[in-house]
Amino acid sequence: GWNVRDTMRTMLLSSTYRQASDGNSDVDSTLYARFPRQRLSAEQIRDQALHVSGLLVEHFGGPSVKPYQPEGLWREIAMPSSNTRIFEQGMGDALWRRSLYTYWKRASPPPAMLTLDAPTREYCSARRINTNTPLQALVLWNDVQFVEAARATAARVLLETPAEHRLVDLYRRCTGATPSAGLQGAMADTLARFKTRYTGDPEAAKALCGVGDSPIPDGLNTDQLAAWTMLANAVLSSDAAIVKD
Repeated sequence: GWNVRDTMRTMLLSSTYRQASDGNSDVDSTLYARFPRQRLSAEQIRDQALHVSGLLVEHFGGPSVKPYQPEGLWREIAMPSSNTRIFEQGMGDALWRRSLYTYWKRASPPPAMLTLDAPTREYCSARRINTNTPLQALVLWNDVQFVEAARATAARVLLETPAEHRLVDLYRRCTGATPSAGLQGAMADTLARFKTRYTGDPEAAKALCGVGDSPIPDGLNTDQLAAWTMLANAVLSSDAAIVKD
């Protein structure tokens, strides 16, 4: 019973399709009413997560650094005699410097930033094309630097904010906005489920909180920190955090 021509006609004649893109009464664009949604760049997404978490090292200048990346990538593409055949991960502050200072091997760029559409730098790129792929979600959910940033963010909220304000504070830290009542309810339900999960599986909670090299502040309950880490990770990965409206 499908009729492609009829389907196309219905779409083209719909009121939604025929909406004009002309400006409204905001003729001076003081409210930026017509600015398109734009995802942050790879470097901005990483630096934002580090800044929110308090891990970002804002020291200017110095040599390139080598933050987390999966083992073995450089060996797969390097010549046996190459002086960059083996990736040696940095330590301490080198793990949390701004993305600008990340060492860049053009034949094997930092995989997280490459997945988030950073160019390879093998040739000049006048303009980046942003994509939206499942791999990007997997990076934001599972990459060491983002899980660690979520854990550090959760720790800051638990240590610095009264219990009754933590959900709102977490959302504000990550997005700069105040969550609606409905969103706060969804966050509370999600947090409750994670608390149940990690209370019943302390080994999983310990493993999650052990991701990354940054130390865990004293006095935090591992089960609670793990639950808040998962919630912080969800907020940091959301459109509200990584997309400019």
